[in-house]
Amino acid sequence: MEERKVRKYDVVIIGGGPGGVTTALSARNTYPEKSILLIRREKTPLIPCGVPYVFHTLDVVEDDILPDKPLEKNGVELLVDEVAKVQDNKELILRSGERIKWDKLVLALGSKPFVPPLPGIDKKGVYFVKKEIDYLKELREEVEAARNIVILGGGFIGVEVADELLKKGKTVVLIEKLSSLLPLSMDAEFGIIVAEILKERGAEVVVGTSVKEIIGEENVCGVKLENGKQYPADVVIIAAGYRPNIELAQQMGLEVDPRYGIIVDEYMRTSMKDVFAVGDCVAKRNFLTGEFSKLMLASTATAQGRLVGSNLFDLKVIKEFIGTIGTFSTKIGDTAFGATGLTETQAKSMGIDYLTGVTEVLDRHPGKLPGASKIYIKLIYARYSHVLLGAQLKGGDSVGEWINMLTVMVQNKMTAMEIDTLQIGTHPLLTSSPIAYPVINATVDAIMKWYNKSG
Repeated sequence: MEERKVRKYDVVIIGGGPGGVTTALSARNTYPEKSILLIRREKTPLIPCGVPYVFHTLDVVEDDILPDKPLEKNGVELLVDEVAKVQDNKELILRSGERIKWDKLVLALGSKPFVPPLPGIDKKGVYFVKKEIDYLKELREEVEAARNIVILGGGFIGVEVADELLKKGKTVVLIEKLSSLLPLSMDAEFGIIVAEILKERGAEVVVGTSVKEIIGEENVCGVKLENGKQYPADVVIIAAGYRPNIELAQQMGLEVDPRYGIIVDEYMRTSMKDVFAVGDCVAKRNFLTGEFSKLMLASTATAQGRLVGSNLFDLKVIKEFIGTIGTFSTKIGDTAFGATGLTETQAKSMGIDYLTGVTEVLDRHPGKLPGASKIYIKLIYARYSHVLLGAQLKGGDSVGEWINMLTVMVQNKMTAMEIDTLQIGTHPLLTSSPIAYPVINATVDAIMKWYNKSG
């Protein structure tokens, strides 16, 4: 039998999520003469952040597909297959038996749902929030037929799925083992507001207790909490976070932390020459503290992808990955929420001397204008350096871009005095009043606390 010819590429990317796609497009822009191959297992990859919305807002699961057109348009070759082995001679073997040689390799391996060690977790009717189209189509069908749905995990995925299922008229119980919703991203006062919105829409929200077991025979029929209380369930959805896909990296002998992912430097280089890694599979460090972070965000993956794509063949020392800031936004009911940097809870637990500034203003002026909504903002400043460490806010749809602006301020380590003296553009139909501007007013509140020696 004739041996199959080995194909050779300048750049091979394993993984077709946001990190892998962005790496490919960045590499194409920076190195137009290079050959680029992207290998992925999924025939139809999904947009990760859109997954919660396949249960109601999107008509069908297929509406959440990540399009291939940008890759095709930019001359990136796409191969649907799975990598079985990466060899030391810069050659990889696919499940199909095909062999691919590479000059530069990028691992964008993604993540998988965390499976908690719960009795009964293998019962029929227990699902995870996977990024797989056929799995989600099955889950959507189960949800359509179900009446009682229990969601385990009150992070962003859990609350977004709960909100979607409430729109379908389902009976929803949301259970979070910590003391408030969104506990790793926002302070308790925001988590309480999220819980109130969900309760007003008909959900039962349970915080501060864990699930002891999932009950039922072959099929799930409910969950039992540590405090003995039981809730009926036709479907249980587990949204307990994700873990990095590191098996291929371990097989290659790369340096890996099992909890956080593949170890990389500030240019996303792994412990093996000419091998890079981006996205959920990578061990990330917090921008402000330098500590390892379990945050997995598409925005972080794409930032890493842009960096790697432009540094593959010639290192640009002025461009490096600064660490994970952790910027979130979501919308529950009619209220948008955003967070970036450290929360007050995190600052306190790290022993950081901080203080906060808060304000609540309208995002139009005068407030009688159409579309006006209140914005509540909380800023966390370092007490002595006056550097902005983090921000959280809630309000109308403008929150989505407000939090991006605040992320720029955190990333550039802007101080309260710099923010207080910002020259801003305002307009009645577009922004808050120049004399009641959210970021500046909250900053002034913090400055007054410094002057008055209060916290």
